Amino acid sequence: MDPYSNPIAVVEDPYIRGLSYALVHGMYIKLLLWPVFLCYDYSMDAVPLVESLQDARLLLPCAAYLGFVLCGCHTLQRLTVRGAHSAKGAVLGLAIFVLSFLPMTNLLFPIGTLVAERLLYLPSIGFLVVLVCFAYDWARGPVRWLAFLLAGMLLAWWWWLCHARVGDWMTVEQITLVDGLKQLRSSRTQFNLANLYLQSQRMDEALAAYRRAVAADPQERDSQPLYHAGQILMYKGHYQEAETLLHKAVTGYFSPLTLHEEEVWHDYALALWHVGKHMEAAENFQNAIITNPSFPKGHNNLACALVLLGLSSQPVNMPLVQQGLQAAEHAITLAPLVPLYWRNAAVLLSLAGDLAAAQGAWERFRQMDAPTAAREEVQGIPRSLEFYFR
Repeated sequence: MDPYSNPIAVVEDPYIRGLSYALVHGMYIKLLLWPVFLCYDYSMDAVPLVESLQDARLLLPCAAYLGFVLCGCHTLQRLTVRGAHSAKGAVLGLAIFVLSFLPMTNLLFPIGTLVAERLLYLPSIGFLVVLVCFAYDWARGPVRWLAFLLAGMLLAWWWWLCHARVGDWMTVEQITLVDGLKQLRSSRTQFNLANLYLQSQRMDEALAAYRRAVAADPQERDSQPLYHAGQILMYKGHYQEAETLLHKAVTGYFSPLTLHEEEVWHDYALALWHVGKHMEAAENFQNAIITNPSFPKGHNNLACALVLLGLSSQPVNMPLVQQGLQAAEHAITLAPLVPLYWRNAAVLLSLAGDLAAAQGAWERFRQMDAPTAAREEVQGIPRSLEFYFR
């Protein structure tokens, strides 16, 4: 089971698992009766585990179970009354509720979500049938006016909540912002909120939201918020902290459909390079290329790392330099229209002593980006390299 969709299902202790599922049952009933807090996600720490019977939150499922038993008893008692046709309707409503609610209780099998408001669509039909049948009985009694008053107030309140929630769902950005600011303990709402901030270049707010997404899982297993937080820290120049987060990202859990593994290895290697761990950086650039051989950015940065490592060795490690030059050639072959790759190839060839080839590569760079080339070639081909980050 995906620990982010249903964190209770992966708990090994059956006692904690049972108590936590009971809390979820109570939350569902609360959503039916009192839907003031609605959110599209309740993952990870949004529903903290119940580890003891002393947890006051267990009063919620106790009240829910007691209410269901009272409804059942009242319905059975009404069945004994001659002509009480509403009781038959209440039996139907209870049956609809039980049959549709039971599969989502996690008692028969674990399901792929913890709390999902959409799963209450069918149980709500049974709930409303029971409510209408009970209201019908009360309307025939001495408190008829009170029953109509309460029913009218309840319907008006539910209509207002529905109207307000429809506004929240007008756009993807709106629901992401509203629920992200409301549900601070869900890893997914915070991750999506951070992505929204990142698209608007609100780096500080995005980093804070990514940190909340990471904190929602004490085991820090989700690679995505770790990776993006590390990227922002690198962008800000905080390489030491970026290295720590990206190291956790390369060992964490992620879906290849939403996050490319080679990008994680690559940015981790870049952070290592900036903190002075050059050999480890080269190894992780190679990990990125092993993961995806058609990764031009990885080849380019691996070339820079290997040539600089080879030239800084005593004596010069020419095999390492040649390996780096081959990586630069791979980058150009895969992405021949990227000026930076030609520029770096020219610098690397110049550092390696192949001035003729370096001049040819620089000429290609000049043709592709003449203003930058003119600005940099004051005293010939520059000797500084540019690692490709974005």
